Amino acid sequence: MRARFSFSTADLAVGLLTSIFGAIAARFVWQPVLASFADDSVSYLVMAQVFSPWQAAIPPVAEAFSHEAFYPPLFPALLGLLGAAHDTALAHAVTALMLAACLPLVYVLGIRWLGEKWAAAAVVLTVALLPSLWIHVKGVLSEPLFSLLLLATLCVLETKLARNAWLPALAMAALALTRTVGLAMVAAHALWAVTRPGPLAARMRALLPALAAAAAYATWVLLRPAETSDVNVRIMVERLLGLAGEDALWAALWNGLLTQANALAEAWVGALMLFWVEGRPVRVVLAGAVGFLALAGMAARLAAGKADGWMLAAYLVTFLLWPFHDQMTRFLFPVLPVLFLYAFWALAAALRAVGRAPGMGHALLALVALSLSVPALAFIQQRASSGGRYAEMTDWYRRPDLDDARARSQVHLDLLADMELIKSLTGPEARVMWVAPSYIALLAERRGVRAPQPDLGPAAYRAAVRKARPDYVFLSVYHPRDTLRDAAWRAGIAALSGRAQTVHARPRPDGAPGSLLLKPGSSLLEGGD
Repeated sequence: MRARFSFSTADLAVGLLTSIFGAIAARFVWQPVLASFADDSVSYLVMAQVFSPWQAAIPPVAEAFSHEAFYPPLFPALLGLLGAAHDTALAHAVTALMLAACLPLVYVLGIRWLGEKWAAAAVVLTVALLPSLWIHVKGVLSEPLFSLLLLATLCVLETKLARNAWLPALAMAALALTRTVGLAMVAAHALWAVTRPGPLAARMRALLPALAAAAAYATWVLLRPAETSDVNVRIMVERLLGLAGEDALWAALWNGLLTQANALAEAWVGALMLFWVEGRPVRVVLAGAVGFLALAGMAARLAAGKADGWMLAAYLVTFLLWPFHDQMTRFLFPVLPVLFLYAFWALAAALRAVGRAPGMGHALLALVALSLSVPALAFIQQRASSGGRYAEMTDWYRRPDLDDARARSQVHLDLLADMELIKSLTGPEARVMWVAPSYIALLAERRGVRAPQPDLGPAAYRAAVRKARPDYVFLSVYHPRDTLRDAAWRAGIAALSGRAQTVHARPRPDGAPGSLLLKPGSSLLEGGD
């Protein structure tokens, strides 16, 4: 007899919400250009074009691959397989649809944890309307896929499917091959597996998925180009060496943790309401209360020996140690759905402990979250409909002041125009030096050459240029990988002023140059100083 499936009203509501979210998100991000120079979109697109089975990467992009291959390969491989590697608009849309696919999994996991479909649907609604999701989906980035795989992994671990070791192993391997921080979560799951109560055989069986994930990542490390250096490892080593060199080690470590914890708290508040006004604490306090419930839920599940609690705690601890507090909103973004599930779960547990049904509490929590997020969504919608080309840039939505948002967005638009100019003003075989050579390869279709380190003196800088022998040198005030400083710009100007022909100069609003395309003189390249 054929099985019959029936869908509840809550099921249908979540399905409709997912469809609407996916359609609007894909429309919101659909654009033929990057949304920012300050994220990893170029790195993933370079890798995707090399992985693509449908169209070969041009030589400059193929050469750039080894510099970007420290990123895990699953997300760019999917972009290549889906035909989105050479189509930036489609790559944006694929990323948005990956985020939309998270919503049904939030619902499934919510039913498991909360025990009630409408409560799970309320979580889906609050997650779908978080302004942080709409800001961070505007980029060709791996966070949406990571969030999707994290939810899928937790769903597998919560069901009978976990009895078949191959499915949790596949889920965790995918997690580790999407973002490097997935390794921290896999390690936490391994620690949970070996320390939990039970027979040794059962604990070893629970350890297998983590071992499979570690083996999958090790395989990628062996397969990627030998000249690829692991930037993440280098950053962590530099961080540890920096701490070790401090006279007051514990004080430095404590201050670093406080800085990161404060950034994490601000990222949480920003995830719900985008902006807040100093001196008006009510909305911030409400966001903090929701965050307290989320942390309480995570802590309770950790104390109860739940694998998800170990994994989420490992994720948050990783970014308490990671030295980039200014990017904390992006780091928090992939785990927001799980944190909101924790908040609803913690509230339900507290209400049941005092003999109350959780239904009204869930409704109130959803209303509080929506009261914080809906005004921010209205702001995003207004900016999207009135920004022209500015609306293509992520910074257009991150700054409440209109002039500031316009100025910051224009920086990225100008750099996109610079890439087109480099393509038109240089020959097909030209080698162009910049601080971010992969951008030159992908966007200008020219061979990129890495610029010298900005801490070199002028003579040493010129010697490095002479050794690399680029056909052109591109200098810009804005550095995609060091957005807070202009040290690379000043070092280039100091070293090359008067020693290279200016091919093109782009002025800033104040009339000062914002970028320069230079052609080194023969005296510079042949040894004159």
